Amino acid sequence: MTTARVIGVTTKHGTPEWVQKNTINYLNALAARGVTAVVLSPDAPAVLPDGAVYEPDAQGRLPKEILTRLDGLILSGGGDVHPRYFNQPLAGAEEESISLQRDELELTLAQQALAADLPLFGICRGCQVLNVAAGGGMVQHLPGHRSPEDRTAMHDVDVITGTRFRSIVGERVVPVNTFHHQGIDLATLAPALVPAATAQPDPWLLEAFESAHHRWVLGVQWHPERLFELAGVHARIWDSFLSACL
Repeated sequence: MTTARVIGVTTKHGTPEWVQKNTINYLNALAARGVTAVVLSPDAPAVLPDGAVYEPDAQGRLPKEILTRLDGLILSGGGDVHPRYFNQPLAGAEEESISLQRDELELTLAQQALAADLPLFGICRGCQVLNVAAGGGMVQHLPGHRSPEDRTAMHDVDVITGTRFRSIVGERVVPVNTFHHQGIDLATLAPALVPAATAQPDPWLLEAFESAHHRWVLGVQWHPERLFELAGVHARIWDSFLSACL
């Protein structure tokens, strides 16, 4: 892997303490592949490898020009998206976890990245953000998919034949970790996106989707950056994403 690639990674806060606690697994997955990560947050400047600095505005949004300096974008995990962004009232979303500044940052970046055909990888919350940015919605609460605090829960997903995702992982069934209480079904999937994997034992729940109209756009509901607890098949997702970022 070449070090020339620069990948943006979103997060709720840009402080070193927050990044070390909440964003480090994404940064480690990239560093292990010789790729430079740039942290993108609504409350701290984004600093490019050449020293260029981009400041977020009062709403938390970064200048559009930053995307021209990135080879790919990762929308990371975290709290809930405010349902006002998909024209719904609060009905299961956990209001205390919502950050409107983060919503503004990520939804704007995702829409701009889609328009620019920048490789885009949405993970857990980021999967949901990506769907909303593309015109979809959300199931605001669902039981049985959030790991307890003392351990990581796992389940299988069924990978849909004929999808790009199937060609990436090369498996029909893939074990995943699970940390979410919100999700996406066929009714809330954005029209431009295509189902790529469904949950076991809840086949109505989409665990992955992709775009057939972009260079590389994938959303997954689990956390493939936690490679220390997942099988090697998940490393193939990272390799495919980064190959698209050349």
